[in-house]
Amino acid sequence: MNPIKLNHILKKIVEKNDEKAFSVFFDHYHTRLLNLALLFLPNYQQAEELVSEVILKLLQKREGLLQIQNFEGYLFKMVKNRALNSIKASSREKGKISIDDIQDYLIPDVSDPEKKMINGDLKRELNRVIANLPPKRRLVFKMVKDENLSYKEVAEILEISERTVEVHLKLAITDLRGTLQQFYDEYQGRILVSNQRFLSLFL
Repeated sequence: MNPIKLNHILKKIVEKNDEKAFSVFFDHYHTRLLNLALLFLPNYQQAEELVSEVILKLLQKREGLLQIQNFEGYLFKMVKNRALNSIKASSREKGKISIDDIQDYLIPDVSDPEKKMINGDLKRELNRVIANLPPKRRLVFKMVKDENLSYKEVAEILEISERTVEVHLKLAITDLRGTLQQFYDEYQGRILVSNQRFLSLFL
């Protein structure tokens, strides 16, 4: 959402308690905030509760919303900080990250049992590698690749430099490329794309 439109919506929420404006705000940010919370928290219910708390807190202090610089960054940081506090309080660690968005570029005819098996093997292997990345490296990878956040946005949320974001992402991609290469070698002849194309599909 561009800053001018966001400021217009926030103004309606602050000055008129406009329900329609709030609905627009909620529809735009809810899923993004939920996905961000899920990068830290182990289940959907916890993430949903956390996002609801953040939005409620914003509404309770809505008189000050228009004074916030970089509102989106502020919002994302609220979710991140509350998620980290929740993890600290419950002494839980994040579980495996599911890779649900991988499309069957490699073997599209999943009606074939062998092809379906290969696709499943690939998803499980990538899931394993991402789950075993160092926590911050994994987090940066998910935020950039899954949430489509820019280096600058990730840097602001995690309070690190853009260069550090870039380094974490490159290291994660290097790990994944190694796994993809091993997978390609194992199934060579049954994957109908070039090695170079295969290594670039998800990265």
